[in-house]
Amino acid sequence: MNDFFFLPLVFVLSFLGTWGIICLSKSRHWQDVPSDRSSHTAPTPTAGGVAFVVIFLVACLISFNNFDPGFNYLAVLFLSFCIAAMGLADDIFQLGIAPRIICQFVGVFIVLAIFGVPVIPVFSYNLDLGWPGYLLLSLAFIWFINLFNFMDGIDGIAASETLFICLAFLLLTFPGYSASTSAGVTTMMLILAASVSGFLLLNFSPARIFMGDTGSYFLAFILGVSALVSTAQGITNIWVWCILSGAFIIDATYTLFRRVGKKEIWYYAHCTHAYQLLARHLQSHGKVVLLLCSVNCFWLLPLAWLSHTRPQWGLLLTIAAWLPLLLLVRKINSAINFNEPVELAIN
Repeated sequence: MNDFFFLPLVFVLSFLGTWGIICLSKSRHWQDVPSDRSSHTAPTPTAGGVAFVVIFLVACLISFNNFDPGFNYLAVLFLSFCIAAMGLADDIFQLGIAPRIICQFVGVFIVLAIFGVPVIPVFSYNLDLGWPGYLLLSLAFIWFINLFNFMDGIDGIAASETLFICLAFLLLTFPGYSASTSAGVTTMMLILAASVSGFLLLNFSPARIFMGDTGSYFLAFILGVSALVSTAQGITNIWVWCILSGAFIIDATYTLFRRVGKKEIWYYAHCTHAYQLLARHLQSHGKVVLLLCSVNCFWLLPLAWLSHTRPQWGLLLTIAAWLPLLLLVRKINSAINFNEPVELAIN
């Protein structure tokens, strides 16, 4: 995409599309009514992700029609559309876990069949996982899609995380923008950042609309594909993506193991993630999102830069990035009383 004036148009259309969904949802009473497991207190339109999904897909089709992005973009966009459609069906009909996992598995399987399993730098070696790598990466990819959905529980958090990852990737790979191998994934990240930003204006606390499963599944899938493409093309390495996504990965994974250990049904809706407990404790969604952004920018981004420039140390840098986050999540879980009222002033 050579014409960067295209991006403000993507931003504006995403904002207008999101606003249109708000108006339509209110007139048709398509709203998410809060329950005892919710972090919001007033009926709010959901499935706002439809706006940025449509804008993103159309913008990518227009952009990639002008140059070869270096990968099968039609397959990627079609699969991401299917994932978003599955999310929309879940928003409307409340699908069970089986159809969601099956749809995700099919999408991930096709993506891995296209791009393969990337070589992972570990110290002075380039580790090729071979066929077992397909299984491990499939499980990791499916977990990332679902954890992103789990982490979309307060105003603006998933959209802000997506915007951070996109901008961080663009910053880290900036010197290579002109390279033909990076043009495709760079364009995709630029369009994703612009479309999500338009939605975020109406999703930040106090949110006027939620992205729903439509948006969260879609965003996780696109970010996962971008990680595979950028790694396969040698633009960066997989450790960079693990570090940039660290806050979401640690909170969701720790909460999963804690719930399984307590013999709770892990995939049922709840409000016991560390970020939800902290939002309840601080009586603010916005403060938690700003805290997350601070951790991302001042802790994870510098370590991601080190991993990008020194990929052989990526594993150690990922451990160094994740360990304090794990300790922080444990501290929040132990310090905040689970029996506090779930009523939350959204500000």
